Amino acid sequence: MEIRLAECPLGAKCEEVKEENGRQVLYRCPWYTKVRGTDMNTGEEKDDWGCAIAWLPALMINTANESRKGVAATEAFRNEMVRQGEQAQRQAREVMLTTGMQALLTREE
Repeated sequence: MEIRLAECPLGAKCEEVKEENGRQVLYRCPWYTKVRGTDMNTGEEKDDWGCAIAWLPALMINTANESRKGVAATEAFRNEMVRQGEQAQRQAREVMLTTGMQALLTREE
């Protein structure tokens, strides 16, 4: 089966050369954008032109992945803060018990 790209749903061409006043002018669709980054599947650097509408699914997936990483980092930070808070409370209790016992001993003497 042969597969072909359909016409733009907006009714435009990504890039089109037209003649104006005897010289060529390149008309570029405002949705035709350059995207740079790393392909998450292959790890290779990408530097491609394409329709912004066509980029949306890949960019939305990338945004969701980055959001997940941020949530994981925040959760790890929270867990570390809870651990340190519990440790500080234990140390404070020990100090209070130790100083409290010393105060009782000094009163009894």
